[in-house]
Amino acid sequence: MNILIDLLGALGIAAAVLAFQCKRHGRVLTYRTANEILFGIQFFLLGAYTGVAMNLVGSIRNTIFTVQVKKGKSTRLTGLLFCLFFLIFGLLTWEGPKSLLIISAKIISTLAFGNKNLLVVRLLILVTSSAWMIYDFTVGSYAGVVCEMLTLASIVIALFRFHIPHKKREKTDA
Repeated sequence: MNILIDLLGALGIAAAVLAFQCKRHGRVLTYRTANEILFGIQFFLLGAYTGVAMNLVGSIRNTIFTVQVKKGKSTRLTGLLFCLFFLIFGLLTWEGPKSLLIISAKIISTLAFGNKNLLVVRLLILVTSSAWMIYDFTVGSYAGVVCEMLTLASIVIALFRFHIPHKKREKTDA
């Protein structure tokens, strides 16, 4: 059983890291959906049911947002609906104060992933990954902790690759 949990975590880590190196919103959400499904299964095996609910609802949200953003449609109403779903499912699977961390994280990530501006997405996910890292540690998802650390690193790398302008070096004749 531990091998399966670790394997799911490793695959989830790969999907999370790849997500933020993508230049297109749809690709980011496709990898994030794979990440959330894999960790949802892992949380089920660990008995962390708030994590299961948040990840499975998040997968559905990501899929719907991908279609809406691709078609140029607003995600506001859908986002509000998913924020309500996260709140309801979080309360239904309440595991104590740690559940509040990921309910908040999923609401913030809904604002992030509903936005087609990848800079906004990346900056907001810096916050949510930190909350998930704490939750992962408390439920024994050590692959999740590693995943969030690598996700944070991947986002920082992406910020430098895509959003922070690079100064071109001037060639001088010495």
